[in-house]
Amino acid sequence: MQVRTVELDIVRPADSASAATAPGYGTRPHGVATSPSDALESVETLRFSDAGLVDGDLVYPPYISDAFTIDRGLTLLADALGGARSFGAITLSNPGGALDSTILTRINDHLPVRIHAGRKRWDGTRGIWVDPAASDLVPVFAGLGRGWRPDRTSVAVDLLDATYWLDNAMPVTLYGGTGKLDGDANVAGRAMPRLRGTACNLTPTLIDSVNYVYQVSDGPAAITALYEGGYAGGIAAGGTVDDLYATSPAPGTYTVQTGNNGTWFRLGTKPVYAITIDAVGQFRSGAAPTAVVDILRQVLLEDVAMPASCIDAGWPAVSPATPWPGGWYWDGSGSVTGAEAVSTLLSGLGLSLVPTRTGTLRPILLTAPSRTAQPVAALTADVITEITAASLDASLDPPTWRWRIGWQHNFTPQPAGSTLHPQIPADRQSLVAQTDRAAVWWSGDIKSRWRVPNDPALITTALASAADAQTIADRHGALWGVQRRLWAVSVPQDYAWSLDLGDPVWLQAPAVGLTGGAPGIVVGEQIQSSDPYVTFQILV
Repeated sequence: MQVRTVELDIVRPADSASAATAPGYGTRPHGVATSPSDALESVETLRFSDAGLVDGDLVYPPYISDAFTIDRGLTLLADALGGARSFGAITLSNPGGALDSTILTRINDHLPVRIHAGRKRWDGTRGIWVDPAASDLVPVFAGLGRGWRPDRTSVAVDLLDATYWLDNAMPVTLYGGTGKLDGDANVAGRAMPRLRGTACNLTPTLIDSVNYVYQVSDGPAAITALYEGGYAGGIAAGGTVDDLYATSPAPGTYTVQTGNNGTWFRLGTKPVYAITIDAVGQFRSGAAPTAVVDILRQVLLEDVAMPASCIDAGWPAVSPATPWPGGWYWDGSGSVTGAEAVSTLLSGLGLSLVPTRTGTLRPILLTAPSRTAQPVAALTADVITEITAASLDASLDPPTWRWRIGWQHNFTPQPAGSTLHPQIPADRQSLVAQTDRAAVWWSGDIKSRWRVPNDPALITTALASAADAQTIADRHGALWGVQRRLWAVSVPQDYAWSLDLGDPVWLQAPAVGLTGGAPGIVVGEQIQSSDPYVTFQILV
Protein backbone atom coordinates (compact mmCIF):
# COMPACT_ATOMS: atom_id res chain seq x y z
CA MET A 1 0.00 0.00 0.00
CA GLN A 2 1.49 3.33 -1.11
CA VAL A 3 1.77 6.23 1.29
CA ARG A 4 2.88 9.79 0.61
CA THR A 5 3.76 12.42 3.17
CA VAL A 6 4.05 16.19 3.02
CA GLU A 7 6.02 18.37 5.42
CA LEU A 8 5.45 22.13 5.31
CA ASP A 9 7.53 24.59 7.28
CA ILE A 10 5.44 27.51 8.52
CA VAL A 11 6.19 30.65 10.48
CA ARG A 12 4.40 31.94 13.53
CA PRO A 13 4.94 35.73 13.25
CA ALA A 14 6.11 37.70 16.26
CA ASP A 15 3.39 39.72 17.95
CA SER A 16 4.91 43.17 17.45
CA ALA A 17 1.81 44.96 18.70
CA SER A 18 2.16 43.73 22.26
CA ALA A 19 5.95 43.98 22.40
CA ALA A 20 5.74 47.65 23.49
CA THR A 21 3.34 47.03 26.42
CA ALA A 22 5.90 45.64 28.87
CA PRO A 23 5.34 47.28 32.31
CA GLY A 24 8.00 49.76 33.37
CA TYR A 25 10.34 49.60 36.37
CA GLY A 26 8.62 49.84 39.75
CA THR A 27 5.23 48.48 38.63
CA ARG A 28 5.84 45.13 40.34
CA PRO A 29 7.40 44.20 43.71
CA HIS A 30 11.05 43.11 43.49
CA GLY A 31 11.45 39.33 43.19
CA VAL A 32 7.91 38.64 41.97
CA ALA A 33 7.86 36.23 39.01
CA THR A 34 6.57 37.77 35.80
CA SER A 35 4.81 36.14 32.87
CA PRO A 36 6.95 35.20 29.86
CA SER A 37 7.47 37.89 27.26
CA ASP A 38 5.79 37.62 23.88
CA ALA A 39 7.25 34.88 21.72
CA LEU A 40 9.54 35.88 18.88
CA GLU A 41 8.92 34.64 15.34
CA SER A 42 9.20 30.85 15.31
CA VAL A 43 9.21 28.08 12.71
CA GLU A 44 6.95 25.05 12.96
CA THR A 45 6.49 22.01 10.71
CA LEU A 46 3.12 20.69 9.59
CA ARG A 47 2.95 17.01 8.64
CA PHE A 48 0.27 15.35 6.51
CA SER A 49 -0.19 12.18 4.46
CA ASP A 50 -2.68 10.64 2.06
CA ALA A 51 -3.15 7.35 3.94
CA GLY A 52 -2.17 8.24 7.50
CA LEU A 53 1.20 7.50 9.06
CA VAL A 54 2.58 7.38 12.60
CA ASP A 55 6.26 7.05 13.42
CA GLY A 56 6.81 7.43 17.14
CA ASP A 57 6.05 11.04 18.03
CA LEU A 58 5.66 12.00 14.36
CA VAL A 59 2.04 11.93 13.25
CA TYR A 60 0.96 12.47 9.63
CA PRO A 61 -2.87 12.76 9.58
CA PRO A 62 -4.54 11.79 6.28
CA TYR A 63 -5.34 15.32 5.09
CA ILE A 64 -3.93 15.14 1.54
CA SER A 65 -7.12 15.09 -0.48
CA ASP A 66 -6.15 15.77 -4.08
CA ALA A 67 -3.48 14.61 -6.48
CA PHE A 68 -0.38 16.68 -7.11
CA THR A 69 1.63 16.52 -10.31
CA ILE A 70 5.36 17.11 -10.64
CA ASP A 71 7.07 17.40 -14.03
CA ARG A 72 10.81 17.49 -14.63
CA GLY A 73 12.72 17.22 -17.86
CA LEU A 74 15.83 17.93 -19.88
CA THR A 75 15.80 20.49 -22.66
CA LEU A 76 15.00 18.89 -26.02
CA LEU A 77 15.22 21.77 -28.50
CA ALA A 78 17.51 22.53 -31.41
CA ASP A 79 18.84 25.67 -29.72
CA ALA A 80 19.86 23.45 -26.77
CA LEU A 81 19.11 26.09 -24.15
CA GLY A 82 19.47 25.00 -20.53
CA GLY A 83 16.78 24.86 -17.86
CA ALA A 84 13.81 22.81 -16.70
CA ARG A 85 10.94 23.27 -14.26
CA SER A 86 8.84 21.36 -11.75
CA PHE A 87 5.26 22.36 -11.17
CA GLY A 88 2.50 21.21 -8.89
CA ALA A 89 0.20 21.92 -5.97
CA ILE A 90 -0.95 20.13 -2.82
CA THR A 91 -4.58 20.16 -1.74
CA LEU A 92 -5.32 19.49 1.93
CA SER A 93 -8.69 18.67 3.44
CA ASN A 94 -9.93 21.05 6.13
CA PRO A 95 -12.48 18.96 7.99
CA GLY A 96 -14.63 21.05 10.31
CA GLY A 97 -12.26 24.01 9.92
CA ALA A 98 -9.39 22.12 11.60
CA LEU A 99 -6.84 24.16 9.69
CA ASP A 100 -8.61 27.54 9.94
CA SER A 101 -6.46 28.80 12.80
CA THR A 102 -3.26 27.70 11.05
CA ILE A 103 -4.26 29.43 7.81
CA LEU A 104 -5.11 32.68 9.62
CA THR A 105 -2.16 32.84 12.00
CA ARG A 106 0.70 31.06 10.21
CA ILE A 107 2.67 32.02 7.09
CA ASN A 108 4.00 29.47 4.61
CA ASP A 109 4.92 31.79 1.72
CA HIS A 110 8.20 30.67 0.11
CA LEU A 111 9.04 28.30 2.96
CA PRO A 112 10.33 24.72 2.53
CA VAL A 113 8.02 21.90 1.43
CA ARG A 114 9.12 18.26 1.33
CA ILE A 115 7.23 15.33 -0.22
CA HIS A 116 8.22 11.71 0.41
CA ALA A 117 6.79 8.37 -0.65
CA GLY A 118 6.94 4.83 0.61
CA ARG A 119 4.94 1.66 1.11
CA LYS A 120 3.09 0.24 4.10
CA ARG A 121 3.74 -3.39 4.97
CA TRP A 122 0.91 -5.88 5.45
CA ASP A 123 1.07 -7.75 8.77
CA GLY A 124 -0.87 -10.94 8.07
CA THR A 125 -0.78 -12.04 11.70
CA ARG A 126 -2.55 -8.97 13.01
CA GLY A 127 -4.40 -8.21 9.77
CA ILE A 128 -3.25 -4.59 9.58
CA TRP A 129 -1.05 -2.34 7.46
CA VAL A 130 2.15 -1.38 9.29
CA ASP A 131 3.53 2.12 8.74
CA PRO A 132 7.11 2.48 7.51
CA ALA A 133 9.56 4.64 9.43
CA ALA A 134 9.62 8.22 8.19
CA SER A 135 13.37 7.87 7.62
CA ASP A 136 12.73 5.02 5.18
CA LEU A 137 10.61 7.13 2.83
CA VAL A 138 12.23 8.28 -0.41
CA PRO A 139 12.23 11.95 -1.53
CA VAL A 140 9.85 12.88 -4.33
CA PHE A 141 10.00 16.68 -4.22
CA ALA A 142 11.67 19.38 -2.19
CA GLY A 143 11.08 23.07 -2.76
CA LEU A 144 8.99 25.96 -1.51
CA GLY A 145 5.33 26.61 -0.86
CA ARG A 146 3.62 29.71 -2.21
CA GLY A 147 1.03 30.80 0.31
CA TRP A 148 -2.36 29.42 1.31
CA ARG A 149 -5.25 29.16 -1.20
CA PRO A 150 -8.23 28.27 1.03
CA ASP A 151 -11.53 26.99 -0.30
CA ARG A 152 -14.68 26.18 1.65
CA THR A 153 -13.56 22.72 2.78
CA SER A 154 -9.93 22.55 1.65
CA VAL A 155 -6.74 24.56 1.23
CA ALA A 156 -4.21 24.36 -1.60
CA VAL A 157 -0.49 25.15 -1.54
CA ASP A 158 1.29 25.79 -4.84
CA LEU A 159 4.79 24.33 -5.17
CA LEU A 160 7.96 26.07 -6.31
CA ASP A 161 11.22 24.26 -7.01
CA ALA A 162 14.73 25.64 -6.70
CA THR A 163 14.50 27.29 -10.14
CA TYR A 164 12.28 29.90 -8.45
CA TRP A 165 15.50 31.71 -7.52
CA LEU A 166 16.26 32.18 -11.21
CA ASP A 167 13.22 34.40 -11.74
CA ASN A 168 14.85 37.27 -9.87
CA ALA A 169 17.02 39.88 -11.57
CA MET A 170 20.69 39.67 -10.64
CA PRO A 171 21.55 42.37 -8.06
CA VAL A 172 23.57 45.21 -9.58
CA THR A 173 25.56 48.26 -8.49
CA LEU A 174 24.37 51.52 -10.05
CA TYR A 175 26.39 54.58 -10.96
CA GLY A 176 25.54 57.59 -8.84
CA GLY A 177 26.84 60.12 -11.34
CA THR A 178 28.82 62.06 -8.72
CA GLY A 179 32.08 61.83 -10.65
CA LYS A 180 35.29 59.81 -10.84
CA LEU A 181 34.66 56.06 -10.37
CA ASP A 182 31.01 56.77 -9.51
CA GLY A 183 30.55 57.90 -13.11
CA ASP A 184 29.47 61.18 -14.64
CA ALA A 185 25.93 62.33 -15.38
CA ASN A 186 25.88 60.36 -18.64
CA VAL A 187 25.83 57.01 -16.81
CA ALA A 188 23.92 57.98 -13.65
CA GLY A 189 21.44 55.21 -12.76
CA ARG A 190 23.01 52.68 -15.11
CA ALA A 191 24.20 49.30 -13.84
CA MET A 192 27.90 48.56 -13.75
CA PRO A 193 29.15 46.05 -16.35
CA ARG A 194 29.87 42.47 -15.34
CA LEU A 195 32.54 40.23 -16.89
CA ARG A 196 32.76 36.58 -15.90
CA GLY A 197 35.40 34.48 -17.61
CA THR A 198 36.84 35.21 -21.06
CA ALA A 199 35.23 37.69 -23.48
CA CYS A 200 36.27 38.89 -26.95
CA ASN A 201 36.05 42.45 -28.32
CA LEU A 202 33.73 43.84 -25.66
CA THR A 203 32.89 47.51 -25.37
CA PRO A 204 33.71 48.84 -21.88
CA THR A 205 31.50 51.48 -20.30
CA LEU A 206 32.75 55.06 -20.66
CA ILE A 207 32.08 56.49 -17.18
CA ASP A 208 34.11 59.73 -17.40
CA SER A 209 34.04 61.36 -20.82
CA VAL A 210 36.38 64.19 -19.74
CA ASN A 211 39.22 62.01 -18.42
CA TYR A 212 38.56 59.05 -20.79
CA VAL A 213 37.91 56.54 -17.98
CA TYR A 214 36.22 53.23 -18.84
CA GLN A 215 34.92 50.44 -16.60
CA VAL A 216 35.45 46.82 -17.61
CA SER A 217 33.70 44.95 -14.78
CA ASP A 218 32.38 45.21 -11.24
CA GLY A 219 35.11 42.82 -10.07
CA PRO A 220 38.77 42.01 -10.80
CA ALA A 221 39.70 41.66 -14.47
CA ALA A 222 42.76 41.47 -16.69
CA ILE A 223 42.85 43.26 -20.05
CA THR A 224 44.62 41.00 -22.55
CA ALA A 225 44.35 43.42 -25.50
CA LEU A 226 43.02 46.93 -26.13
CA TYR A 227 41.87 48.04 -29.58
CA GLU A 228 41.11 51.40 -31.12
CA GLY A 229 38.91 50.85 -34.15
CA GLY A 230 39.97 47.20 -34.13
CA TYR A 231 43.71 48.03 -34.17
CA ALA A 232 45.80 46.87 -31.20
CA GLY A 233 49.04 48.71 -31.92
CA GLY A 234 48.01 52.30 -31.28
CA ILE A 235 47.55 52.48 -27.49
CA ALA A 236 50.14 50.81 -25.27
CA ALA A 237 49.66 49.41 -21.75
CA GLY A 238 51.00 51.80 -19.10
CA GLY A 239 50.77 49.50 -16.09
CA THR A 240 48.49 49.10 -13.08
CA VAL A 241 47.95 51.92 -10.56
CA ASP A 242 46.19 52.29 -7.21
CA ASP A 243 44.35 55.47 -8.24
CA LEU A 244 43.56 56.34 -11.86
CA TYR A 245 43.04 59.97 -10.96
CA ALA A 246 46.34 60.48 -9.16
CA THR A 247 48.35 60.84 -12.38
CA SER A 248 47.26 61.15 -15.99
CA PRO A 249 48.64 58.40 -18.26
CA ALA A 250 51.26 59.34 -20.81
CA PRO A 251 49.91 60.15 -24.29
CA GLY A 252 49.30 56.99 -26.31
CA THR A 253 49.06 54.74 -23.24
CA TYR A 254 46.46 53.53 -20.75
CA THR A 255 46.64 52.65 -17.05
CA VAL A 256 44.49 50.14 -15.17
CA GLN A 257 42.99 50.12 -11.68
CA THR A 258 41.60 46.78 -10.54
CA GLY A 259 40.33 45.20 -7.33
CA ASN A 260 37.37 43.41 -5.80
CA ASN A 261 35.17 46.48 -6.28
CA GLY A 262 35.82 46.74 -10.03
CA THR A 263 38.23 47.22 -12.93
CA TRP A 264 38.75 50.50 -14.80
CA PHE A 265 41.26 51.94 -17.26
CA ARG A 266 42.13 55.47 -18.31
CA LEU A 267 43.44 56.64 -21.68
CA GLY A 268 46.18 59.23 -21.94
CA THR A 269 44.87 60.52 -25.27
CA LYS A 270 41.36 61.10 -26.62
CA PRO A 271 40.56 58.18 -28.93
CA VAL A 272 39.60 58.71 -32.56
CA TYR A 273 37.87 55.35 -33.05
CA ALA A 274 35.76 53.10 -30.81
CA ILE A 275 37.58 51.42 -27.90
CA THR A 276 37.13 47.66 -27.44
CA ILE A 277 39.07 45.12 -25.41
CA ASP A 278 39.67 41.41 -24.89
CA ALA A 279 39.59 40.60 -21.19
CA VAL A 280 39.27 37.91 -18.54
CA GLY A 281 37.04 38.68 -15.55
CA GLN A 282 36.81 37.24 -12.06
CA PHE A 283 34.08 37.39 -9.45
CA ARG A 284 34.04 40.07 -6.77
CA SER A 285 35.05 37.44 -4.22
CA GLY A 286 38.18 36.73 -6.24
CA ALA A 287 36.91 33.36 -7.50
CA ALA A 288 38.20 32.74 -11.01
CA PRO A 289 36.69 29.58 -12.56
CA THR A 290 37.51 29.09 -16.24
CA ALA A 291 35.09 26.36 -17.44
CA VAL A 292 31.64 27.61 -18.44
CA VAL A 293 29.81 25.18 -16.17
CA ASP A 294 31.92 26.27 -13.19
CA ILE A 295 31.36 29.94 -14.07
CA LEU A 296 27.61 29.24 -14.04
CA ARG A 297 27.83 27.72 -10.56
CA GLN A 298 29.63 30.80 -9.24
CA VAL A 299 27.16 33.11 -11.01
CA LEU A 300 24.31 31.38 -9.18
CA LEU A 301 26.06 31.72 -5.84
CA GLU A 302 27.41 35.27 -6.15
CA ASP A 303 25.51 37.13 -8.86
CA VAL A 304 22.07 35.55 -8.43
CA ALA A 305 22.59 35.20 -4.64
CA MET A 306 21.13 31.68 -4.62
CA PRO A 307 21.57 29.88 -1.27
CA ALA A 308 24.44 27.39 -1.35
CA SER A 309 22.00 24.72 -0.14
CA CYS A 310 20.28 24.90 -3.55
CA ILE A 311 23.45 23.78 -5.37
CA ASP A 312 23.55 20.01 -5.65
CA ALA A 313 26.48 18.21 -4.07
CA GLY A 314 26.93 16.28 -7.32
CA TRP A 315 27.64 19.43 -9.35
CA PRO A 316 31.49 19.11 -9.16
CA ALA A 317 31.26 15.68 -10.75
CA VAL A 318 29.96 17.30 -13.95
CA SER A 319 33.02 19.55 -14.36
CA PRO A 320 35.50 16.88 -15.56
CA ALA A 321 33.08 15.92 -18.36
CA THR A 322 32.58 19.57 -19.38
CA PRO A 323 36.00 21.27 -19.05
CA TRP A 324 35.22 23.88 -21.71
CA PRO A 325 36.61 27.38 -20.97
CA GLY A 326 34.67 30.51 -21.90
CA GLY A 327 32.76 33.38 -20.36
CA TRP A 328 30.28 36.19 -20.88
CA TYR A 329 29.99 39.96 -20.61
CA TRP A 330 26.89 41.85 -19.45
CA ASP A 331 27.29 45.56 -20.24
CA GLY A 332 24.78 46.83 -17.64
CA SER A 333 22.39 48.33 -20.18
CA GLY A 334 19.49 46.17 -18.97
CA SER A 335 18.46 43.90 -16.11
CA VAL A 336 19.35 40.22 -16.34
CA THR A 337 17.46 37.46 -14.53
CA GLY A 338 19.04 34.29 -13.26
CA ALA A 339 17.09 32.31 -15.86
CA GLU A 340 18.52 34.48 -18.65
CA ALA A 341 22.04 34.01 -17.29
CA VAL A 342 21.55 30.22 -17.21
CA SER A 343 20.24 30.14 -20.79
CA THR A 344 23.11 32.33 -22.00
CA LEU A 345 25.87 30.27 -20.40
CA LEU A 346 24.39 26.85 -21.21
CA SER A 347 23.26 27.69 -24.75
CA GLY A 348 24.44 25.06 -27.20
CA LEU A 349 26.33 22.93 -24.69
CA GLY A 350 23.80 20.11 -24.39
CA LEU A 351 23.44 20.79 -20.66
CA SER A 352 20.20 21.29 -18.75
CA LEU A 353 20.02 22.75 -15.25
CA VAL A 354 17.33 20.68 -13.55
CA PRO A 355 15.82 20.54 -10.05
CA THR A 356 16.51 17.28 -8.24
CA ARG A 357 14.04 15.45 -6.04
CA THR A 358 15.88 16.73 -2.96
CA GLY A 359 15.40 20.39 -3.88
CA THR A 360 18.79 21.23 -5.40
CA LEU A 361 19.91 22.23 -8.91
CA ARG A 362 22.28 20.08 -10.93
CA PRO A 363 23.50 20.33 -14.55
CA ILE A 364 22.92 17.19 -16.61
CA LEU A 365 24.75 16.52 -19.87
CA LEU A 366 22.62 14.83 -22.52
CA THR A 367 24.63 12.40 -24.64
CA ALA A 368 23.68 9.92 -27.35
CA PRO A 369 22.32 6.57 -26.11
CA SER A 370 25.02 3.92 -26.37
CA ARG A 371 24.99 0.13 -26.29
CA THR A 372 28.33 0.20 -24.49
CA ALA A 373 27.01 2.30 -21.58
CA GLN A 374 26.13 0.42 -18.40
CA PRO A 375 22.36 0.89 -17.91
CA VAL A 376 21.05 1.92 -14.52
CA ALA A 377 17.96 -0.26 -15.07
CA ALA A 378 16.34 -2.52 -17.63
CA LEU A 379 12.79 -1.46 -18.53
CA THR A 380 11.17 -4.58 -19.92
CA ALA A 381 7.64 -5.89 -20.30
CA ASP A 382 7.61 -7.32 -16.77
CA VAL A 383 7.97 -3.84 -15.18
CA ILE A 384 6.39 -1.57 -17.80
CA THR A 385 2.72 -0.89 -17.10
CA GLU A 386 2.18 1.25 -20.20
CA ILE A 387 4.21 2.54 -23.17
CA THR A 388 3.16 5.09 -25.76
CA ALA A 389 4.95 7.12 -28.40
CA ALA A 390 5.67 10.78 -27.63
CA SER A 391 6.59 13.57 -30.02
CA LEU A 392 9.95 15.24 -30.35
CA ASP A 393 10.15 18.94 -31.06
CA ALA A 394 9.83 19.70 -34.78
CA SER A 395 13.35 21.16 -34.74
CA LEU A 396 14.75 17.67 -33.99
CA ASP A 397 12.46 15.44 -36.02
CA PRO A 398 13.33 14.77 -38.84
CA PRO A 399 17.04 14.50 -38.01
CA THR A 400 19.45 17.41 -38.41
CA TRP A 401 22.01 17.25 -41.20
CA ARG A 402 24.18 20.11 -39.92
CA TRP A 403 25.13 21.66 -36.58
CA ARG A 404 26.94 25.00 -36.32
CA ILE A 405 28.26 25.79 -32.86
CA GLY A 406 29.55 29.31 -32.32
CA TRP A 407 32.69 30.12 -30.36
CA GLN A 408 34.62 33.23 -29.25
CA HIS A 409 31.49 35.38 -29.37
CA ASN A 410 32.22 38.91 -30.61
CA PHE A 411 30.47 41.34 -28.26
CA THR A 412 31.03 44.35 -30.57
CA PRO A 413 30.53 43.58 -34.27
CA GLN A 414 32.40 46.14 -36.40
CA PRO A 415 31.67 45.97 -40.13
CA ALA A 416 34.18 47.30 -42.62
CA GLY A 417 34.11 51.05 -43.11
CA SER A 418 35.28 54.36 -41.76
CA THR A 419 34.71 53.29 -38.13
CA LEU A 420 37.76 50.98 -38.30
CA HIS A 421 41.36 52.04 -37.88
CA PRO A 422 43.25 52.26 -41.22
CA GLN A 423 45.98 49.95 -39.87
CA ILE A 424 43.69 47.12 -38.69
CA PRO A 425 45.06 43.76 -39.96
CA ALA A 426 42.93 41.85 -42.44
CA ASP A 427 42.45 38.87 -40.14
CA ARG A 428 41.28 41.13 -37.30
CA GLN A 429 38.94 42.99 -39.65
CA SER A 430 37.39 39.67 -40.66
CA LEU A 431 37.03 38.56 -37.03
CA VAL A 432 35.31 41.71 -35.74
CA ALA A 433 32.89 41.79 -38.67
CA GLN A 434 31.12 38.59 -37.58
CA THR A 435 29.28 37.87 -34.35
CA ASP A 436 30.45 34.27 -34.00
CA ARG A 437 32.90 31.91 -35.59
CA ALA A 438 31.53 28.40 -36.02
CA ALA A 439 32.57 24.78 -35.66
CA VAL A 440 30.53 22.57 -37.99
CA TRP A 441 29.30 18.98 -38.01
CA TRP A 442 27.42 17.80 -41.09
CA SER A 443 26.18 14.61 -42.69
CA GLY A 444 25.78 14.24 -46.44
CA ASP A 445 23.95 10.96 -45.84
CA ILE A 446 21.20 12.64 -43.81
CA LYS A 447 21.04 15.48 -46.36
CA SER A 448 20.46 13.02 -49.21
CA ARG A 449 18.10 10.59 -47.46
CA TRP A 450 15.63 13.12 -46.09
CA ARG A 451 13.74 15.53 -48.28
CA VAL A 452 13.60 18.29 -45.66
CA PRO A 453 16.09 17.50 -42.88
CA ASN A 454 16.49 19.96 -40.04
CA ASP A 455 19.22 22.59 -40.32
CA PRO A 456 19.38 24.63 -37.09
CA ALA A 457 20.74 28.16 -37.21
CA LEU A 458 24.17 28.86 -35.79
CA ILE A 459 24.01 28.65 -32.00
CA THR A 460 25.77 31.35 -30.00
CA THR A 461 27.67 29.89 -27.05
CA ALA A 462 29.91 31.12 -24.25
CA LEU A 463 32.79 28.95 -25.49
CA ALA A 464 36.26 30.40 -26.10
CA SER A 465 37.88 27.52 -28.01
CA ALA A 466 37.36 26.20 -31.55
CA ALA A 467 38.33 22.68 -30.44
CA ASP A 468 35.69 22.65 -27.70
CA ALA A 469 33.05 23.96 -30.11
CA GLN A 470 33.94 21.16 -32.53
CA THR A 471 33.67 18.58 -29.74
CA ILE A 472 30.17 19.80 -28.91
CA ALA A 473 29.13 19.98 -32.58
CA ASP A 474 30.23 16.35 -32.96
CA ARG A 475 28.25 15.41 -29.83
CA HIS A 476 25.12 17.05 -31.25
CA GLY A 477 25.69 15.24 -34.53
CA ALA A 478 25.95 11.88 -32.78
CA LEU A 479 22.81 12.62 -30.78
CA TRP A 480 20.53 14.28 -33.33
CA GLY A 481 22.08 13.32 -36.66
CA VAL A 482 20.10 10.06 -36.62
CA GLN A 483 16.42 9.26 -36.27
CA ARG A 484 15.48 9.44 -32.59
CA ARG A 485 12.23 8.41 -30.95
CA LEU A 486 10.69 9.45 -27.67
CA TRP A 487 8.67 7.00 -25.58
CA ALA A 488 6.47 7.63 -22.55
CA VAL A 489 7.06 4.64 -20.28
CA SER A 490 5.16 4.05 -17.04
CA VAL A 491 6.65 1.89 -14.30
CA PRO A 492 5.62 1.18 -10.67
CA GLN A 493 6.65 3.89 -8.21
CA ASP A 494 8.73 1.51 -6.12
CA TYR A 495 10.81 0.74 -9.22
CA ALA A 496 10.88 4.35 -10.41
CA TRP A 497 12.75 5.82 -7.45
CA SER A 498 15.95 4.13 -8.62
CA LEU A 499 15.90 6.18 -11.85
CA ASP A 500 16.69 9.85 -12.42
CA LEU A 501 17.06 12.27 -15.30
CA GLY A 502 20.05 11.56 -17.53
CA ASP A 503 20.32 7.91 -16.50
CA PRO A 504 21.06 5.36 -19.27
CA VAL A 505 18.53 2.52 -19.44
CA TRP A 506 17.82 -0.55 -21.53
CA LEU A 507 14.33 -0.40 -23.04
CA GLN A 508 12.66 -3.54 -24.40
CA ALA A 509 8.95 -3.65 -25.21
CA PRO A 510 6.51 -4.83 -27.90
CA ALA A 511 6.85 -1.62 -29.93
CA VAL A 512 8.54 -0.53 -33.15
CA GLY A 513 12.30 -0.76 -32.75
CA LEU A 514 12.11 -2.05 -29.18
CA THR A 515 11.30 -5.74 -29.56
CA GLY A 516 14.98 -6.67 -29.40
CA GLY A 517 15.81 -3.95 -26.90
CA ALA A 518 17.53 -0.60 -27.38
CA PRO A 519 19.63 1.77 -25.24
CA GLY A 520 17.87 4.88 -24.03
CA ILE A 521 18.26 7.96 -21.85
CA VAL A 522 15.79 9.21 -19.23
CA VAL A 523 14.92 12.75 -20.36
CA GLY A 524 11.66 13.44 -18.49
CA GLU A 525 9.62 12.43 -15.47
CA GLN A 526 5.99 12.94 -14.48
CA ILE A 527 4.66 12.03 -11.05
CA GLN A 528 0.92 11.99 -10.38
CA SER A 529 0.42 11.35 -6.68
CA SER A 530 -2.85 9.45 -7.17
CA ASP A 531 -1.24 6.98 -9.57
CA PRO A 532 0.77 3.95 -8.40
CA TYR A 533 3.28 4.48 -11.22
CA VAL A 534 5.66 7.14 -12.57
CA THR A 535 5.84 8.03 -16.26
CA PHE A 536 9.31 8.55 -17.73
CA GLN A 537 10.17 9.93 -21.13
CA ILE A 538 12.88 7.76 -22.69
CA LEU A 539 14.90 8.91 -25.69
CA VAL A 540 16.14 6.05 -27.89
